[in-house]
Amino acid sequence: MVKKKTESKIVDRAGNVRVVDCGVGTIAVALSHRTGQFSDFLNWEGFDWDSDPESVGGVRIVPWGPRNNMPQQIRDLLEKNNIGPGIIARKLGLIYGQGPQLYRTVFTEGEPDREWVEDEDVMAWLRTWNYKEYTRTALNEYLHMNGHFTRYVMAKSVRVGKPRIARLDCLPTKDCRLVWPGDSEGYLQNPMPRDVRQVLVGDIARSRALRLFPIWDGDPDDHEAYVGYHRLGSFGRTLYSICSFHGSLPWLENANDISEIVRILNENMIAAAYIVHEPAAYWEQHRMQLMEDHPDWAEGRLNQEMEKMRENITKKLAEVMAGKKNAGKFFTCVDFTDDRGNKQEWKVEPIDMNIDKYISAQQKISKIADSASTSGFGLAASLSNIIIDGKSDSGSQMLYAVKLFFAADTQVAEDIVLEALNNALHLNFPKKKDLQFGFYHKIIQKEDNVSAGERAINNV
Repeated sequence: MVKKKTESKIVDRAGNVRVVDCGVGTIAVALSHRTGQFSDFLNWEGFDWDSDPESVGGVRIVPWGPRNNMPQQIRDLLEKNNIGPGIIARKLGLIYGQGPQLYRTVFTEGEPDREWVEDEDVMAWLRTWNYKEYTRTALNEYLHMNGHFTRYVMAKSVRVGKPRIARLDCLPTKDCRLVWPGDSEGYLQNPMPRDVRQVLVGDIARSRALRLFPIWDGDPDDHEAYVGYHRLGSFGRTLYSICSFHGSLPWLENANDISEIVRILNENMIAAAYIVHEPAAYWEQHRMQLMEDHPDWAEGRLNQEMEKMRENITKKLAEVMAGKKNAGKFFTCVDFTDDRGNKQEWKVEPIDMNIDKYISAQQKISKIADSASTSGFGLAASLSNIIIDGKSDSGSQMLYAVKLFFAADTQVAEDIVLEALNNALHLNFPKKKDLQFGFYHKIIQKEDNVSAGERAINNV
């Protein structure tokens, strides 16, 4: 009788690791050629993804990424990451501070400074819509994709020639695409941002609920709404910006894979704590006893009963050795007598699995991935709430880090995130051109320079 070959099949996967059931055992295979979702972004195949238009709902748009879904892929990657969302949330809080406030620039001894002011007219307009939610959303979009799409909703007065902005809406980046400049007979080659005249908004992935908006150019006419794309330009990219942590995407993907790889290996690999040796004579004796008791049984029935007996013995051993919570694992085998007639006996032997080395290797990979990812997000480890080797930074290190962050990493973000809000301010209040919005931050001083009663330790 020819034994039927058991077909191998993949039972689980994580990243470039595949767990394969070969019938006689389970193995894990790590492929050296990575086929992850971000490979197209980081090789020459994806270099010119924005050089030609792509059609969405019959509209020629500028694609965003090789598959026109870069914002969605960044979202899916970060949702599974253990440090990225936390770092971005911390960075958002640091930049946002106490929120947007009005100020005018004044000069003191030749140095520009901010004079924070109150203006009831402006505040009355802001109270008609949720400007703080808009600002937080725009900042969050900027931190993910280095830009944001804002819809300028015009007031009804635009119909009588008095342009005024009623409110601003921050649109999801994944639902917005720039329309490629050109007419029905052709499209413009190598367009610049100033050439773009429209923005397509809607369910881009499914080509549903699509709507065209004129792009904001600072000179509104009779349209009821405009969409502006406010961004930090990326080197080598003309129309779209890419995220600041673009180069860290492979490390983020690897960091996401590690926990999943550990899980599937623990579930599928042979991680036995003990090996149980069963004497062959023990089972031969039981087989002979069954043949005597049931001479009418066929070979198949006999084998079934023997298998049931083996399973019962295995379960009893498991209850004794593994406990109710299955704290350990083992597999069974049968020892045959050799030609010299060595005695058969039950034996239980521990297996050295080198689990400590395995876990240590995963920890090292995880540390490298976390370090590379943190660098890509552009926030010091002391401010990211990341503990390295069980050590956290001192208060002085955190203080200097936050002061350096305020000095170097907030102004560009403020300019881009609040650009639309300042555009609306100056259009609605043309006589208040000297005012603009900025993020207000309370000045953090070194504790030694603060009186004892005012120190943080005495006010918590």
